[in-house]
Amino acid sequence: MQIRSQLSAGSDSDATSRPSAAPEGADIPYRWLGLMVVCLGVMMAFINITGTISALGPIQDDLRISPSTLVWLTSAYSLAVVSLVMSAGTLGDLIGRRRVFVSGAVVFTLGSLLAFLSDSSGTLIAAQAVMGVGGAAVLPTSLTIVTTTFTDPHERTTAISAWAACSGIGLAVGPLIAGVLLEHFSWHSVYLTNLVIGVVAALLAPVFVHKSKHPSRRLDPAGVVLGTVTLASATYAIIQGGATGYGETPIVVMYVVFAVSAVLFVRVELRHHDPMLDMRLFRSSSFSAVMAVATAAMFGFVGIALLSVLYMQRVRRLSTLDVGVDMLALFVTFVAVSALAPRLVRRFGFAPVLSVGLVFMGSGALALLAVGPFDGYGAMWPGLLAAGVGGGLLIAPSSAAAVSSVPPLQAGMAASAINMARQLGNVLGPSVLGTIVTTQFPANLHGKLIDGGLPAAGADQVVAGVQHGANASGAPAAVAKILGQAVPEAFTDAVHQGLLIGGIALLVVAVPTALFVRHKLPTASAPSKVQVPEASGKS
Repeated sequence: MQIRSQLSAGSDSDATSRPSAAPEGADIPYRWLGLMVVCLGVMMAFINITGTISALGPIQDDLRISPSTLVWLTSAYSLAVVSLVMSAGTLGDLIGRRRVFVSGAVVFTLGSLLAFLSDSSGTLIAAQAVMGVGGAAVLPTSLTIVTTTFTDPHERTTAISAWAACSGIGLAVGPLIAGVLLEHFSWHSVYLTNLVIGVVAALLAPVFVHKSKHPSRRLDPAGVVLGTVTLASATYAIIQGGATGYGETPIVVMYVVFAVSAVLFVRVELRHHDPMLDMRLFRSSSFSAVMAVATAAMFGFVGIALLSVLYMQRVRRLSTLDVGVDMLALFVTFVAVSALAPRLVRRFGFAPVLSVGLVFMGSGALALLAVGPFDGYGAMWPGLLAAGVGGGLLIAPSSAAAVSSVPPLQAGMAASAINMARQLGNVLGPSVLGTIVTTQFPANLHGKLIDGGLPAAGADQVVAGVQHGANASGAPAAVAKILGQAVPEAFTDAVHQGLLIGGIALLVVAVPTALFVRHKLPTASAPSKVQVPEASGKS
């Protein structure tokens, strides 16, 4: 890969002879404690996702929120993260990764406090957007801190695996904590968890986290603006299109904005001497394939988790806490396999591990197709277990593969890109697969009701009522009996359609992954093409 020199003066040999302003690799003090601190930030960012999803019912009942507004209680956070994650990573390169990480933790904490104090849907959505700004700062800088602190390739993969496992821990404990709190307190209490974690991370980071910044990075204002507009328009179209329809005029306008801004962004970045995202990285088929893997991994992992939670809540009628316990088959497996993933990468290489991970996750989605509307948990856990294995083999190794495929000076750029890909998948999974469920359920239910003996007019009325939250409590006995059979079957069929599409998509991505991803980690002794001190004591 052709790497341009980013030194302000002097040759590469001059650069390598300069003393580093900060210790490197194994000489960095408290580096494992620093890893624990940045992992707290990552955990906080993901606890908010599943904690908020678990509290949606009580929030909707308390604030009288319409379904179209309810979508944005979680999506405002995702929109902010996806839109700003690249810019935040660039800012970390410019002014210092630790400084941006701490600022992100503080902003996230303030957003959590605002959410705790919210008394209206507008305030809560604004709080989610504020937390998204904080999350956008925490996620890329935390990964870059890990990659620049742990310079040995094998040690780095272990550290990145711990970093990625914390996302699974956050996703797992979110419903459990929310379930316990919701049994005793109002939905406001769910946001106290992130408030506490954010304060701890912000206070400990200056003590234990290694300071680093890019030695010669320059601001790319046009790239920052165009990149933000490109990501924001695409994300908004995906989210709002799922709620209103992808052919609506405002969504089509967003398509146009995305297309124009994306073309301009690529042109600007190719011509800029120090771009926010070096488009030449994508000349590497391995780097491009890893970006696709990262997107597919989160698309599948979060999408499967969401559909499973919807099935448990709407069909099995489980409580929030019970859902959290049952989902441990997915999340605990993910964390356990993430800890094993570095050894597998060292032995077999990136391509086999990532390909097998996609096959496992896709197979897990397809295995869940065997779960019927009246089956118990015994039919469900094997699919969740397989998906958890796949997630553990995908999320951490894909991040390690991305940052290992670029020179040290571009680690921050690669970290921002991989986080952008991950967050895009995090949006696509619920939006695409969730939209399939919400659009297919009414049609499925209508057919089941007709098959059960209801006339077409009556079936239309019942479907409209069910979509607006009505239940069978006030219906005649005959209708209630039909509904008791038809609703679980129709919703399960809709979930199966989403799982089928998700599973096939994951298996398809496994093919280019096996063909194009680079197999092995670089050796610790191999010199990089541009050897310059990565750390700076100025941040």
